[in-house]
Formats: sequence, structure tokens, C-alpha cells
Amino acid sequence: MRNELRGESWQQHRDISPAELDALWREPPYTLGGTNEHFSGSDNMTQGAGEEDDGPVVESGEGVVEPDSYWKKKEAFLRGSTVSLGDKFSSEIVLLFTGRRRSNEDPDRALQEALRTRLRVVESNSQDVIQLFKDLSARLVSVHAEKDSFVLTFKTVEEIWKFSTYLALGYVARCLENFLCDQSFWLDPELLSDLEINVTVNEEHLATLYLGLLLQEGSFFAKALFTRSDENEDDEEQLSFKKNDLLMVRDTGQDNMWEGTLLSTGNHGLVPVNAMQPLPYPFYQWFLRKYPGNTGCSPTEKEAFERAIVTGSCVAVVDYMPEGPEELQLTQGDIVEIQGLLVRGLGVFIGTHASTGHTGFVHKAHVKPHDTMPLDGQLVFLTEEERASLAQVNPCSSEPSDSSLLERLFSSDISSVYRLDRLDESDFMYIRNRPKHDHNITSSTRQSVMSERSGGTPPYHSSPRASVSHSNPRLSFYHSYNPLPQEGERLSFMLDDTFRELDEFQEDPPLFLEENSWEGEDSEHSDPTLTLLNHEHFQEDFLPLYDLQYSFLWVTFSGKTEDELSGHLESIRECAKRMGMHWAHRRACFLLGRLCARKLKFSQARVYYEEALSVRVDSFSDTPLLVALYTNLTAVYLKQRMTDKLPQTLEKASALLLCLPCHTFTSTDEVELLKLLLKRSVVMGDKHLEARVCYLISSLFLHLRKTDDALPFVERLQFLSVSLSAAEGHPIVPVDLNWLLSWLYNRKYMPYLALASLSLDSRQDHSLHNAFQRIELFIRNSVRLNPRWKEGTSLLPAQIVVYLQQALAIAEQGEDMKTQRDLCQGLASVYQQYDALDKAVDCAQRAVETGGHINEEEGFEASVLLGWLLVLTGQAQRAQRVLQPLLTSLQGTDSPTQRGVIHNLLALCLRRQGRIPEAGWHLHSALVISRESGNQRNQALALANLGCLALDVGASCVAERFLVRSLRLFLDLSESPTDEEHVQTYLWLGRSYKDRGRTHDIRASYEMGLLIALHARNLHSQMVVAKVLSRLYADMLLYGQSIVYYEHCVSVSRELKDKRLEGEYLEILSSLYLSLNTERSSRKSLDYTKQSLRISIDLGKREEESETWLQVGRIYYLIHEDELADMYLQVRRNIKFKFKST
Repeated sequence: MRNELRGESWQQHRDISPAELDALWREPPYTLGGTNEHFSGSDNMTQGAGEEDDGPVVESGEGVVEPDSYWKKKEAFLRGSTVSLGDKFSSEIVLLFTGRRRSNEDPDRALQEALRTRLRVVESNSQDVIQLFKDLSARLVSVHAEKDSFVLTFKTVEEIWKFSTYLALGYVARCLENFLCDQSFWLDPELLSDLEINVTVNEEHLATLYLGLLLQEGSFFAKALFTRSDENEDDEEQLSFKKNDLLMVRDTGQDNMWEGTLLSTGNHGLVPVNAMQPLPYPFYQWFLRKYPGNTGCSPTEKEAFERAIVTGSCVAVVDYMPEGPEELQLTQGDIVEIQGLLVRGLGVFIGTHASTGHTGFVHKAHVKPHDTMPLDGQLVFLTEEERASLAQVNPCSSEPSDSSLLERLFSSDISSVYRLDRLDESDFMYIRNRPKHDHNITSSTRQSVMSERSGGTPPYHSSPRASVSHSNPRLSFYHSYNPLPQEGERLSFMLDDTFRELDEFQEDPPLFLEENSWEGEDSEHSDPTLTLLNHEHFQEDFLPLYDLQYSFLWVTFSGKTEDELSGHLESIRECAKRMGMHWAHRRACFLLGRLCARKLKFSQARVYYEEALSVRVDSFSDTPLLVALYTNLTAVYLKQRMTDKLPQTLEKASALLLCLPCHTFTSTDEVELLKLLLKRSVVMGDKHLEARVCYLISSLFLHLRKTDDALPFVERLQFLSVSLSAAEGHPIVPVDLNWLLSWLYNRKYMPYLALASLSLDSRQDHSLHNAFQRIELFIRNSVRLNPRWKEGTSLLPAQIVVYLQQALAIAEQGEDMKTQRDLCQGLASVYQQYDALDKAVDCAQRAVETGGHINEEEGFEASVLLGWLLVLTGQAQRAQRVLQPLLTSLQGTDSPTQRGVIHNLLALCLRRQGRIPEAGWHLHSALVISRESGNQRNQALALANLGCLALDVGASCVAERFLVRSLRLFLDLSESPTDEEHVQTYLWLGRSYKDRGRTHDIRASYEMGLLIALHARNLHSQMVVAKVLSRLYADMLLYGQSIVYYEHCVSVSRELKDKRLEGEYLEILSSLYLSLNTERSSRKSLDYTKQSLRISIDLGKREEESETWLQVGRIYYLIHEDELADMYLQVRRNIKFKFKST
């Protein structure tokens, strides 16, 4: 496999596409011939002699990738694909990554080197890399930054299944993008849209690893490569099978024969090893193992319908008299309109006779296409109604929504708290608007966010589809046809037989025949329940009778216990039978069956369901009842393994389940039928049928809040959508499920995958409510990866800019100006945190303009923020032009604190313009206002700014008096978030002493500042103060104390994961130890120099690396280890020569 990507076209190293992975699993490059003795359970697997250990992509002779080169290589590989004894095959696989720019087809060497450097940096913290691949269901063996690769291995089939799925869905590449890209990458929208990371693996190697793991497990599922009949064999122990039959294969220890079980019939016997090919998709292995049982069918021959799922009409090709209930009578040439969908994998569909208007079941073998059309190209296996309802699924809708999200993230006190000045560039920018979770956030004017979030998409309560209402498309179908009574229908089972069977089950209670019966005919007619249940057509009042939650227990029949209700319904059943009220009879039997099934009395439930179906009514007048009856009865047959009765209802129940859009579940037991249908799709190799079944299984599990059970099927559905899209040659994804998957991964505490799927969500129909949910989901999983943010000791992740911009784009389509303003201010806050001040100014300007459209008051806070950002960017005059009108507008108003804020900011502007007296007047005005209002914090800040102003003009004694008074006030504010301002004031106080040579007071001031930073756990403040103290002690020639504080700087750098700073401080420490001129200090210097050398190598700093090699050699020379000194000096010469040659 190639490990070097540089200098080659990026197309040669594209991601493994879903189509390629699909084709690889569908026709894997192996059979089982001769493998029994070669895969004994060890990690060493074998490779055929004809196979070459080639790279993950294929080139033509000219070095250009041919469009069909993958398929040509695959065919060539298959010609010698039998896995047999040969060269040792590694159990490890190499994952290559490469960065590229979409705007340029050539490799970007600088970008690749940047990614490589970043990998070297994170490689030193191996736990982060291990956790990343653990989330991706792979085991990390090693990292090779110079080869742009990770070496992985797998121990189970489930691991390789999940990893291959994540690989095909793009999650592996996106996880690496999130992991390797620097924070500045997310702040540059042009770079963000242009850059992408591709990952590649050797797919054939991956498939062979899969085979080895299957064989190690001892039993697995396989398909037959050819047909074997009893006529050709004399051995009765051998099993007969057809080509493409599915079998469970078990190793019996024999070389050529294994034990096999046909999934379609359950028959057992011996099968030739060379006739079996392991079932290609790992998902199938997992599914068939987790949900065992017969498939109930064999692969079918080619039929008349070429398209997998169609709508339209068909024409009858034979005369047909109904043999079962609810079937249509046909005469050759009759036109039948398809109701809902016609699914190729099913033998029955639902149709309406064009002439008579009757609706019923139609056998697909009795018709041929007439005027059929596939679903829309963007749908393929979902209807438009299902697509819309699936887009609204939110498995976490029951969680309380945070209506103050922007306040929590970007709470700003810009219009109520003074800002501290900066004396020069040596001062660091303290006011970063870092999130604080230990103090209360006051309410502000951001009510727009609350109103939007409370008025957004209603929470999902009862079904992953749209709730049933007057406008529900399913209801429109119920009322869109004019069904007429059907005659000549016969049941294929006898009631006497079923009631006779009921007597054999002793655990079933006796029927309630006499309880609550009525005495007279008038009372029977007047019973409201009997009248309700006897409606001929579907009524919305019937919805509680059919839903999954058994709502009829407290909606339709409130006030009754289940036992009382059973007796009441039994009386209604008997009365309806006597009076010929067929609909009441059918519905009463159905409800009695549901109550029995609820108590796990499946035998009695089956009897009631069969009796309900035997009642002769126009069944399609109440289609939901018909769907519920057939699906529930078939599920009971499956649970009780009644294979003799299953064919009577299976096809019809399958048609009602799969062909009618927006299915509403009535029983959790329906999953039994869906599992059977999914196995059928595996046997038939019908991806469209499989996708539709996966959609329904996912919906049912999500409905039941079984998110862990739903996740594999949602992943499979997303994979099928993408792979079918690639097969068709144009995008056909019915709905992007990344949004749903991100919630599911969040619930499973898989932050890397949650963030990857969230970033890949490409849906364009998100509401503003969804946009805020995306932000919240991003924050929740980012905190899991970086807990320091939750503690308020780290900045917000820069990636949040992407989601804020998406929310802003949605908000701009509406008229909610307040939300637009809040989002602009939030973006400005994030840009300010990362010192992207120009972008912050642009966002603040937009916030001012947006707020101005509302009213003057709404734009005030944004204007103050804009003024402050302009001060930070050195645009003092422009800032003054923004702030001066604000001060004028506040004259005569009852807003003293806001006036004080403007006075304070204007003073900062004027100081930068050299207008010291005017700046002093504004600061004095701000101080007076804060005193009158009793705001101690603002008093302390105003006094500190006056001290800074005094330092600026050289009045250190005056500065000391202001700063000491400020510090006294800060001491009383220990519970407030003032640690950064407090520390800066101590630094200024130390500077005032420095001008007068008061060394002891300088040390005391700086060390007090460090204590406050340590108490507040503010890493940035600790870094600045420790650096100042280190320099102070070095100037005083107190190298021991200086070393202590520089070592603290190294410790803080490591907590911040800032390799550049760590390397700088290590070099300084090395020099300080070397200056002590002892053998012990020299060895300590050597240790720090080697650590610095490693960082220089990781960061790709060639010149610094060369000098550090030289420095190590010098130190070895000083401690008289000449051989090591010569070795390091020789390495330095080699690096210098290599550096010059390149």
C-alpha cells in the first residue's frame, strides 16, 4: 500500500465512495475455498499468491485515474480471489489522509505539511487520538505523521462493520478535519469552504480482514454460489440449496464440508465450503445474528416490474375470482389504479378498480404495468409526505429546550460595566467575554430568541411522522375513494377451528360472556359505545383505538379498569353479533384482541383478530383498522411460529405496512413483521425494499424512544440513501439523516461522531428553532471533548462560528430583527475572543444597523460594543464618532450607569489620541457616576484606568494612589467575575513601583496577581503574570526563582495544549539551567533542550530544529560525553545539508 501521497494527483486518494464500498461488500474479493485451516483464530491471515499489496486506488499506465479503473481492478482481483495459503496477510490496515483545496486539483504541499505538523502535536497526547478512533470503532495501533497515516486494527466483525459505515458516510474524514484543523481555520469562511480532508484505505484488505474475523467467530451467514439438488447427490446428510440462497454456516472441523442452515426453510445439512460466500455486508451479519429466524422466502425470478417502487396504474392479464378476503375481482384488460405504492419485493399491492371503484388487494402476478412511474428522483423509496415527516423527527424533543441559549453563551455586560484600558502591547486583552457558569445571568432584551424557540416546530410526542390531523395526507387517502361492498369473499380459516384451538390453552381466562350484558333491545340501541363503534367509515374519533399508546383506555373509555373494559367490550361484541352490527362487531373484537396482546395473551388475541377479519364488511372503508388487524394478527402468527397460517396474512399485511404512506404503528409486535421483511430484502438483494423497511424499523424504535436500537437502522438507511444515489448517478437522498444521527450519537455519548454528523448535515429546511438546537448540540459535545470550557477556563470553540452564521442566515429570511442583532453580537464576541478583531468589528456594525431598524434603545448595546472593538483595533477617532452621539442621547435620561460606560470608553479613545486632560475629565465623570450609583466594580475600574492614565504620563506616585484605592475595592468583590481586571491592576501597581526602584513592592504586587489568577484558575492570567515574574527575577540575577516561574509557564502551556509556547519556555529554561554552570544543572538543561527539540520536530521548524541539535551537542561536550556530542553534531550537519538541498 502506498504511504506517500505527496506529488500525486489528489483524485488518486479520494475517499472510498459509498458506491465502491457497496460494490465491494456485494461481491467481495474472496470465497471460502481452502480457508478452513488458514484462519485458525490467530492474527496472521493469508493472502492469495495472485494478489498484489497495492494501494487504495488504481492508476492507468499514464498515471491518470481512469473512471472505471476501480471496477477493472476488482474484476482482475476476483479472477484469483480464493483466499489460500500464501504470504502472511497483516491484521492491521493503514488509513491515509490528505488535505486538498477544492479550487485546485494539484496537491497543496503547504496544507499537507500543516496537517502533518498538527498531527505531530496531537500525537504527543496519545489518549486524544485513541479516544477519537475508539469513537470510530477502530483500535489505534500507531500514528505515522511523516507518512500521513494511522495504523488500525479490528477485533470483531461489529467493529469493522461500524468503521466501514463511518468511512462511507464521511464521518472518518470529518472527524479528522475537526481533530487536525487549527481553530483559525473555522474563523475563515473562504478557507472553510475550500479545504477538505480525504481519507483512504485499501478496501480489498478491509474485506479480507472482515473474512478473517468471520472465520474466527466460527459461524456466520453466507450465500450459495451455485445450485445443489438432491438428484445430484447420494449423501442424505448434505443440504440442497439454490444459487443465492442464504444459509447460516458453522465450522464443523471438516476440511471441505461445513454445517449449513437454510434461512428460507430452516432445513439443516452439510454444505460444500467452496459453494459458500460469506454474506457481504457486515450489517447483514449483525442483523441476522441479533434477530435470528427464518426468512420465509427464496430469491425470485425476474418479474414484469423493472422499477423497485412505482405508482400509477396496472392492467389485468388474467381473469381472477377472489380467493381471500379484501381481494379484487379482475377480468383480463381491467385497469387497476395503484393505491399508495407498488413495491417490487412484495407479491401483493393495494389497488382500486377503475370501473367499479372497489378497493382491495391485487396479486402482482395477475397484472402488468400500464401507466406506471417511479417515485420522484429525489425520493426513490419514500413518498413526499414521509420525507417531510421524517425530517421532523427529533429523538431528544422530550428534553427541555434552553430558551436563553444566546444569553448563556454570550452574556455581555458591555453597556453596564466599564472596560479596563491597555497601557501598551505588553498588557494582554482580558475582557474576552468568557462564559461564566458560576454566576447568575440577568435577563436582557433577547426575548426574540425565546419566542422563536417556544414557537418553533412542536415537540414530537406520539410518532416520528406528522401527527394525524384534518390535514394529514393519510386521512385524505381515507376519504379520497368511494368503496363499495365486495361480494364473494371467503375466509381461509374456520372460526370453529380457531375457537377449538383456544380451549387447548389453559392459561387463557374464560371469555366475559355474561358480564354487563343488557336486558332489552332499546338499551342496546342506545348504548353510545355501540353506536360509536358501528360507523361504516373511518372517523377521527377512532384514532385512539388504533394508536401505539393504547389511548382508548383513557380517551374513549375513561373511568374503566382494563378488566371492566374487557367485560364491557365482550358484551358489545355479543350484542353486535346478535343485531348484525358488523362494524361494531369487528372493532370490538379488535379492541379485545389488543387488550389480550397487552397482557401477553397472544393465543386469545389471535382468536379475536381472526374473528374480526371474518366479519364481512367493506374493509377499506376503515383502512387504519384493516392495517392494524392484519399487522397485529401476522405479528402474533410470527411470535407463535404458526407457519401454516402465516401465508394467509403475510403478503397482505406486508402490503398494508409498506405500500400505504405514513404508516401509523398500532403494536410494538409489528417489528416482528418488519424483521421478516428485512430478511426477505437480504435474500432478494433488493436495496429499495431494504431501505423502506429500515425506514419503518427506525421510525418504530424512535417512536418507542429506543434510540440505541434505532441507531443501526438509521445508519443503514443513510448508507442506502447515499449508495443508491451514487448508483443512479445523481443525488436521490430522500432526506439527510445526519441531523437525526447527530442527536443519536449525542445520546450515546459519542462526541466525535455527533460533531462529525452535525457538520455534514446539508438540509436546507431547518427552522430557526432547529438552528439553535444545532448550536446547543455542538456546545454539549464540545464540552465533552474540552471540559475546561464548562468551568469557564477556556474559550468557546471557534467552530461555533459556523453554526451561528447558519442561524443568522435563517433569521435574515424572517423579520425577527432582535434575533438577528443578538446573533451578530454573538459572532462579534467569538471573533473578539480569538483576536479576529476586524471580523468582530464587521459583525458589531451589522448588529448596530439591525438594532437601529427596531428602535434606538435596541441598537445601544451593539453601538457600545462597536465602540469598544474600535478602541481595541486602534481606531480611536472612529470609536469616538460612534460613542459621542450615544453620550448626547443619554443626556437628561435616567440611565446613569450607561452614561458612565460611555464616559469611560471615550476616555480610552482620547488617551490614544494624546488628549490626556479630556480623557481625565471623562474618567472622573465615570468615577463620580459609579460612586453615586454605588457600583463598586465600576468604581474600581475607573480608578484603575485613572492609574493607567497617570502611568502613561509618568506620574507613578499618582498612579499608585489610584491603583491602591482600586485594589481595595476589588478585594470586596471576590465573589464577582473580576479576576482578570484584578490581576491587571496589580501588574500596573508593580509597574508604578518599578519606575521608583521599589523592588520588594514590585515582587509583592506581581506575586499577589499570580495568587489571584491561581485562585480563579485563569490559565491566561497565570501565563502572563508568571512570565513577568520570571523576567523580573532574571533581571535581579535570581535565576532559581526565575526558573520556578518559567516551569510554571511550561505547565500552563501544556494545559493549554500550546506547543509553540511550550517550546519557547523550554528553550529559556534550558539557557537558565546552563547558566548555573554545574553538572546537575547542565543535565537538567540537556533534558529541557531535548524536549524542545522534540517540539521543534513536531512543529516542522527546520531552522530551530537544526539549532537545537547543535545545542544538544554542545551540552554533551560540556559534560564531557564526546561521543554523544559528535553524534548530535553529525545529525545537525545532515539536517543542515538536507535543508539547503530542498
